[in-house]
Amino acid sequence: MPPFTPSPEHLAKLNLEWVEPYDADTAPANLTFATYETKVRGAGTQGSYWYRLPPGYSEAKNASSKYPVLYWLHGGMAYASQGAKAVALYTAAMEAGQMPPTILVLPQGLPVGWYLNSIDGTYPIEDVLIRDLLPHVDSVFRTSGVRGIEGFSMGGYGALHLGLRYHSLFLGGGISAIAPAILASLANEPKVRIWDTFRGSQAYYDENHPVTLVTTKAAELRAAATSSSGGLRLRLLSGGDDLRLTDAIARLSSVLDEVGVPHERQDVAGAGHEYDLILAGLGDNAAGFWSRAFGQEGKASAL
Repeated sequence: MPPFTPSPEHLAKLNLEWVEPYDADTAPANLTFATYETKVRGAGTQGSYWYRLPPGYSEAKNASSKYPVLYWLHGGMAYASQGAKAVALYTAAMEAGQMPPTILVLPQGLPVGWYLNSIDGTYPIEDVLIRDLLPHVDSVFRTSGVRGIEGFSMGGYGALHLGLRYHSLFLGGGISAIAPAILASLANEPKVRIWDTFRGSQAYYDENHPVTLVTTKAAELRAAATSSSGGLRLRLLSGGDDLRLTDAIARLSSVLDEVGVPHERQDVAGAGHEYDLILAGLGDNAAGFWSRAFGQEGKASAL
C-alpha cells in the first residue's frame, strides 16, 4: 500500500503541530501528556511529549533511584501517541521482570518532520529534540543518563539518524529501528511528505542518510559498541511483507557488516508495515533487546 499523501492544506496544518492536539476523551490511558519549552525555536514556544513511568517509580523505597530513558519516535503522518502499543508491551515486560524499569518518552516530532533539521532551517526538529527535550527530561525525571532510542517508519529513520549522529548520548543503551523509511532515493517518497524537510535535495538526503552516517562514523561506532561506558547496541527490524522497504533495510545491514559495526537484524514473517505486529513477532526479544542494551547499567540505580 502506498504511503498516505496529505492535501496541501492538511500538510500546512501538520507543520505547525509541535504540540500534539490533546483530547482527554481519546488520550491513551497508559500515557501522561506533557509539554516543554523549545528554546531552539525562540521564547514562548513549546513542544509536547507523552511519558510512562516504570513500575515502582513513585514508591517511597525507590525515591533515590534513577532510571534509563527510552525515547520512542512516531511514524510519518502520525502523532506521538502512535507509540501507545509499544508502551503497553514494554510496560508488561517490566512488570514481568523481562526489561529493566525504564522511563518511556514519546516526543511529538512533526508528522512530516523526519527528526532532521529542515534544509532551510524552518523546522529545527533535530535541534529541538537533542538540545531542548533531552535536557528537559533529565531535569524533571530521575534519569540515570542511560538512553535508548526506537522509532517506526519515519521514526525509524529518526532513531537511526539521531542515534548514529549523537551516538555518545546513547552509550550504555541502544538504537532500534522498526521498518525504517530509509529508501535510497527521494524520488521514491511522495513529494509532499519530504519537500518541507529536504526541498528536493538528494544531496541533503544522502548527507543525512543512515548509510552515510554509518560509513563516515564507522570507527566511532565500532568503538561505541565495545565502550567501557556500557556499549551501544543496534537493531534493524522489518516486516516480511513490507516489500517497499525490505531492500533498503537489507542494504543498510550489509553496509554495517562491511564496516564491522555489530547489529541485530530480523525480518518478521507475516508482518507488514505495522510496528505492533513486528514487535509481537519478536516474542520475548522485543523487550529482550532493551534488557541486553541497558544491562546492569540501565537498571534503576540508587544515588
